[in-house]
Amino acid sequence: MGFVEILYAILNLNFGFITDLVMDNLLWVAIFLAAGWYFSDGKSPLTRAIVLFALVATSMDIFKITGFSIYTATGLAILYFLRMPVLIFFEKTKGLSQYFTLAWLATWFIAITIVAVGM
Repeated sequence: MGFVEILYAILNLNFGFITDLVMDNLLWVAIFLAAGWYFSDGKSPLTRAIVLFALVATSMDIFKITGFSIYTATGLAILYFLRMPVLIFFEKTKGLSQYFTLAWLATWFIAITIVAVGM
């Protein structure tokens, strides 16, 4: 279920749809609430859970519209085989260890670019 369908149901005040969506996906509701609790240190977990869900649902819509996804066998292989040596290098090098998070994120964008250009 993408963000556009849920937004459409909210704007039309279709509470039956929202209730069915929540009740049919109680595990995911609990997972997003737990993630919201974890990432907000217990402060406003519902708001954080809604933001996390909006990010996931929006990315699902974008992947559906463009027909592109990094979550394929090739995409994940490129991501993992690119990420491991780079992160080991950044972790073991004395001056570069402070940029470990930046290297993690950079490998993500490089892998997306490789998969997008290659496909």
